[in-house]
Amino acid sequence: MSSAHRNKLKRYGQTADQIFQRLIEAILSGEFPNGSVVRESRLARTWGTSRTPLREAMRRASEGGFMVLRPNQAPLVRPLTAEDIRDLYALREVLELHALHLAWPHLTEEAIQSLGTLAAQAKPGGARDWPKRCLKFDLALHGLWRQYCGNSWLIADLERHYRFLRIFQCWIGRDLKHLAKAYSEHSAILEAIQKRDQAEAIALLSKHIQESAKMVERMCRTSDVEAAAARVIIVGGREAGVAGTKSLW
Repeated sequence: MSSAHRNKLKRYGQTADQIFQRLIEAILSGEFPNGSVVRESRLARTWGTSRTPLREAMRRASEGGFMVLRPNQAPLVRPLTAEDIRDLYALREVLELHALHLAWPHLTEEAIQSLGTLAAQAKPGGARDWPKRCLKFDLALHGLWRQYCGNSWLIADLERHYRFLRIFQCWIGRDLKHLAKAYSEHSAILEAIQKRDQAEAIALLSKHIQESAKMVERMCRTSDVEAAAARVIIVGGREAGVAGTKSLW
């Protein structure tokens, strides 16, 4: 674990949310390869955090299918396959399209104008911090139909889903080419909303989510190749062979 990662945790506080994000990023990047054992006490020392928020972060990772918790044994990193990613994004597509359908009659001009302002500020190549602004625009746009759908059960499901998708979003956002492509897709969705063209907005949102799934698959394959270059990887102070499963890492 690099000193930069440890310092980041210390600087922003060692909450379960922040440790959870760091944990999922480590799994996605191949830092914790498939089938590897993650020893709670050693990881807590390495990351400079207490075991309580780390245990909660691991529980959340298990709920999302990223880890396997075993009675009286250390947790395992669960292989995340291409099929897992497609299933995750297929569920996202169903939830978000339904939320947009429910929210459509309730979208206000004020909310749409606010998104337009964010989009203008996030234009790629504009301000020096445009990547950060792109991510802000991303969250605000997808938050629009969640906010106005009026279904508390759907909102709860979307919030749980976004817990993982935000991590994917930040991970993908490190590649400026991918980030600019996502910005273009988001802008097209917003334009359809501004024109009050519901059918076009739904079609564009569907296509965007499908493209996002493909992007995550490609990035995970890259991580898999990089991780496989080292046949044996040190995890939590012990050597762990990369699992021979059909996965992306």
